[in-house]
Amino acid sequence: MSLKFLPILFLVVACAAPSPYAEGPSLGENPNLLGPNITEEIANGEFFIGPGDKVTLAFWQHTDLSRPYQVRIDGTMNLHLVGKTAVSGLTLEGLQLKLETAYEQYLVKPSLDLTVEYTSSRKVTILGQINNSGIYPLANPRTSVLDMIAQAGGISEDGDKTAVLIARLVQGQVQINAYNLDLLWSPPDAAVKTQIPYVQPGDYIYVLTTALSEYQDKIAVVSDTLRTATFAQRTILMTESAAAAFQGD
Repeated sequence: MSLKFLPILFLVVACAAPSPYAEGPSLGENPNLLGPNITEEIANGEFFIGPGDKVTLAFWQHTDLSRPYQVRIDGTMNLHLVGKTAVSGLTLEGLQLKLETAYEQYLVKPSLDLTVEYTSSRKVTILGQINNSGIYPLANPRTSVLDMIAQAGGISEDGDKTAVLIARLVQGQVQINAYNLDLLWSPPDAAVKTQIPYVQPGDYIYVLTTALSEYQDKIAVVSDTLRTATFAQRTILMTESAAAAFQGD
């Protein structure tokens, strides 16, 4: 076989080769990849208050009490007048009810407005063939893997939609599972409902390169090698000593 046909052969093989993850699980088929139990947070639609979160209190007609507080590592806030108060694990609504009850000792029918800025430790890292890879904060626990991919600009041209990996720390060990996004829209069994998994703080999402792109990279290497070899051959043949040797002198 002539070497000049090698790139064409590689292209034919690349187009015919399916992704190794094409038959992998569809989204949501691995119940073991759950990690910490955040079912209640997902059902609630918001994160529970935790260490590092910044809680801002805004009292009506009591601007002297309106200020931001950061939840301490032990899950408490040291509130003016009230003092040390445990807040970790509460929802925003639950925290507001607790603080209004606590301030009733000092104010008449306290009117309180709360806002929470969740700590940046609730984040997901997106890598691989993604248009804007990086670290992204989670606004709420109902953030799916598709939400994160969209937030990162989508999968790049060389990205493999059938090979999206999610790495998660579960009980001290990293679990990695591959998901096929194509099966989400066209499942092999239309009667089977596919669930889109929610990401969790600390997750890593990695989009692999398509088999075609990998083959094209190999083709480029082979082509460059052949061009280098051809150039070297021409250089040798152009030298007087080499030419004389081939002519039998």
